[in-house]
Amino acid sequence: MNLQTNVIEINVQNFQEEVLEKSKQIPVVIEFYADGAEPSQALAPILRRLAGEYSGKFLLARVDVQQNSQIVQQLGVRTLPTIKVIFEGQLAQELEGPQDEIGLRQMLDNLTMSPIEKIQQQIKQFLDEGDRESAIKMLEQAIGEEPTNYALQVELADLLVMERRTTEAEEILDGLSSGIAGINKPRNRIAFIAKAVDLPDLATLRNELESDAENLLLQYQLAIQLIVDDQIESALEALLVILKKDKDFEDEIARKTMIDVFELLGKGDVTATTYRRKMFAFLH
Repeated sequence: MNLQTNVIEINVQNFQEEVLEKSKQIPVVIEFYADGAEPSQALAPILRRLAGEYSGKFLLARVDVQQNSQIVQQLGVRTLPTIKVIFEGQLAQELEGPQDEIGLRQMLDNLTMSPIEKIQQQIKQFLDEGDRESAIKMLEQAIGEEPTNYALQVELADLLVMERRTTEAEEILDGLSSGIAGINKPRNRIAFIAKAVDLPDLATLRNELESDAENLLLQYQLAIQLIVDDQIESALEALLVILKKDKDFEDEIARKTMIDVFELLGKGDVTATTYRRKMFAFLH
């Protein structure tokens, strides 16, 4: 949907069709407003922008209280602005008074996210906090409830690899089709772990590079260990150092490894896009 079809003016005549019927498919956010009322004027552009950004995940239904007293009375509107959310024909949430964009986004995310998106958001929060164990437990619980959700199984396998529980990860991956989206991510990570098995640890490599900064082999080994430790940007920076000093080093190993990392990150990843451009800049 475009912005225009995401926003509609509501009256008594179209309330049943545009609010109650459409709420069976997507949440309908009803905005009660009055022309000239300052709180309404402040909220309206925020809601319109969000309706466009969420691209049809919800419908913004605007009710002019001065023209629709019957709807106002039926829904018990007492102040302006007021927001009421109808989903599956029922009142799902209501907000009274001025609202900020952060709060509105949180409300809309809760309403419009799929179950897997909510799980992924929570997992991201755990990972941002460095709590992989909680993320793994959450995924295991979710998979128990949705055993055929292969996207969750891929996510779990990847986290298990990051925790060096590769045997468990491989058991999961062996039971999945090779065509499942994202499955190459944990498989690529396993391949990097295999490369890192016989290498010095991160602390040792950093110490050695301090006294031998021109040693490109050490720089490459550092990059591999950083990848395994999920410090992807630092790893890519280390590989760029090799490209800058000698792009042909060890049969273009820096370029080839960067390409492997891009595949690990997946299509559309912002970091991959940024460093792909940097790589081409060094090469050409």
